Amino acid sequence: MKKYYLHNGTEQDGPFYISQLKKKGITRETEVWYKGLSDWTKADQIEELKELFEQSPPQIPPIKQQGTEQTDQIDTKPKKSFLGRNLIKLGLIAIGILGVFAFFFMFTINNPKSDPSNYQKPKMTIEETENSNPKQFLSVEGEYNESFWGNKFKVKGIITNRASKADYKDIIIQIKYYSKTKSVIGSEEYTIYEVFPPNQEKAFKLDAEKYKDVASIKLNIIGAKPN
Repeated sequence: MKKYYLHNGTEQDGPFYISQLKKKGITRETEVWYKGLSDWTKADQIEELKELFEQSPPQIPPIKQQGTEQTDQIDTKPKKSFLGRNLIKLGLIAIGILGVFAFFFMFTINNPKSDPSNYQKPKMTIEETENSNPKQFLSVEGEYNESFWGNKFKVKGIITNRASKADYKDIIIQIKYYSKTKSVIGSEEYTIYEVFPPNQEKAFKLDAEKYKDVASIKLNIIGAKPN
């Protein structure tokens, strides 16, 4: 069976069988093409389509009204009807716009993804994560003794870098001094200017300030820099 294409002057539609063309409401002037035609052709010039138009009687021409009074009625009634239809259309458009805004508002409230506070930042790489928080991957342990002259503490220890990718440097160690009653006597900070590779331990030594009546000390890492 033939398949027909329609053209409204700007767009092409189809293909359709002849039974479907009856529902498309084509007119005699509708441009039609099917395989075998060299160009678009008006529907009433195609033999098998003529039957689509022979079933519809021609339109009845409008009755001309005579007289001033009847002419006024013809002029005024369509205007009122046209205005009424336009008001209805405007009302429907306004309702549709309000409906779209209402739907968007409800979707925004109920959709957690639309909340800027729930915006998910791109995931960082392992190295970026480790570089952003060195203290999370560094630990220190050690011991101390008095110096030969008794005016310093000789601190020896090991710094462990548990990161899998990141190197760290300039490790800042805080030493807290405690009394026999576990009270904090004081604290000092010291920087170890070395590079600590990932997944490795590294020994260090430093001379620390000596406080009076110190019973114990505690070492903490309070800072470091990605290398």
